[in-house]
Amino acid sequence: MTSHISSRGMENLADLDIDELVERLTPGEIQKLLDEADPDDPNIPPSLRCNYKCDKPASGGFDKNALLDFIRDQALNEPDVPDVVPHVPGTTRGRKFNAPAKPKPRREEEIELDIDLGEDVEIALSSASTDEIVDLAGIMGLHSMMNQDQYHASQSDKNPRADPSIGWRGVTKATPLKQYPSEAPNKTVPDEALQKIKANDPKTIVVNLNNVPVAENLFIELFDALERNDHLTELQAANCMLTDAAATILASALEVNKTLEKLNIESNSVTPQTLTRLIEAMAVHQTVTDFKASNQQAQFLGNKVEVAITKAIESNKNILKVGLHFQYGDTRNRVAVHLQKNLDRLRLKRIAQKMSTGSNPYPNGSKKNDSDGNYSDDE
Repeated sequence: MTSHISSRGMENLADLDIDELVERLTPGEIQKLLDEADPDDPNIPPSLRCNYKCDKPASGGFDKNALLDFIRDQALNEPDVPDVVPHVPGTTRGRKFNAPAKPKPRREEEIELDIDLGEDVEIALSSASTDEIVDLAGIMGLHSMMNQDQYHASQSDKNPRADPSIGWRGVTKATPLKQYPSEAPNKTVPDEALQKIKANDPKTIVVNLNNVPVAENLFIELFDALERNDHLTELQAANCMLTDAAATILASALEVNKTLEKLNIESNSVTPQTLTRLIEAMAVHQTVTDFKASNQQAQFLGNKVEVAITKAIESNKNILKVGLHFQYGDTRNRVAVHLQKNLDRLRLKRIAQKMSTGSNPYPNGSKKNDSDGNYSDDE
């Protein structure tokens, strides 16, 4: 479409405004433009996108029930289209479908293999029992020819032997469960343990309060006495109603105590913030090597707390085991890497100590190791 339209006796239409051009159009010309409009143009109202225009006057408001009645009456009064061939009940026209016959299975001829295994092997196999052949099949990895009990029994002499009456086609029965005696209840008296810790008893190096309900004031006295105790090395306090207030006193005691090595406070009601303070307190003297505090009332620690705990653990060069559930993979990986470094550092100290005493720290009598970690017997 050209942008400049002009003719003799008419002004330049390209200079006119679009509103003036529309005012000069007749209703028929406007309708013609609407009919040629793009129906997918979003700028056109939906009522103008359809080319069909109904010129009939409105008959009244919409009545849904009346419309449904009209459609039903028209359908009933409309005559059916006559069939070209009238339907006769019981008459079959056209081809009748017959299911194809199933092919008969062919019996393949039995193939006989003549394999020469050697005279010694054939004599050994001919005189072997069923259990020996089963063990041989397990060693060769033919696990599909035996059941699970037979396969595991053939892999190691430590595994229980399978029932010899099972044979090749037997069904494996469930292995009966081993009955273990019930664990005896914890008979530790919290008051007696408190008195021994207060007295700094040299024979009391382990205190086990697991599954024993302990009052909060008793815990506060016990942790307060722990600051002045230099013999206790292990404290077990799992599932003993440890509260957050008593755990705060424990954190203060860990900042002073230099002998405690193992601490277990699992299955209690310690908040994540107090757990962070406990781990930061353990980093003061770095004597605690085993710390367990999982299964607290708060199932998740939170990102901020986990990062703080990770930083406190990374500053501790002696801690070896941490029993905590970390939700985020980054903190879990950083803690695992640092604990592995601490274990390696401890192993190197142990090897250096053996070398200083004159004993051989390397296996197989070797004297040193190569740069790639392989041991060598050469001087």
